[in-house]
Amino acid sequence: CVSTPISVEWATMGQPSGVHCEMEDSLPTKPERKYVELAALVREARTSRRLSQRQLSHALGKSEGYVGHLERGSFRPSAETLKALSAALGLLYGELAIRAGYITQAEFENPIDGAQLARLNEIGDLTEEEWESVRDFARYVRSRRPGA
Repeated sequence: CVSTPISVEWATMGQPSGVHCEMEDSLPTKPERKYVELAALVREARTSRRLSQRQLSHALGKSEGYVGHLERGSFRPSAETLKALSAALGLLYGELAIRAGYITQAEFENPIDGAQLARLNEIGDLTEEEWESVRDFARYVRSRRPGA
């Protein structure tokens, strides 16, 4: 809240005179659902295997409500969890990684060669956050190429 001059009409509506509260632009109005495609794929695979959300959560080694949150599409599971989902539901890991935004369809369709794999092995100890920084930098570098 900030102290600003306000009209008499506002002040007579029970609000203290001279105090005006505004909502911050950054406050979310409703949760983001960035991973709805991933959520739908997981839900479809789980129900076709007649697993409850609780059963799948247990198979993943997660809390009972984990799959419910995952199936709402509001967060991105870790790569390790995607591997466990792949095994538990018989889904292709690559498809899960695409829908979770870890790789693009083009990256999936054009696997890396030995030299690229060696480069990745050099930085294989990066955390998830560090990897995201590397990917951001790579997108920046690509955007600076002629014709991009």
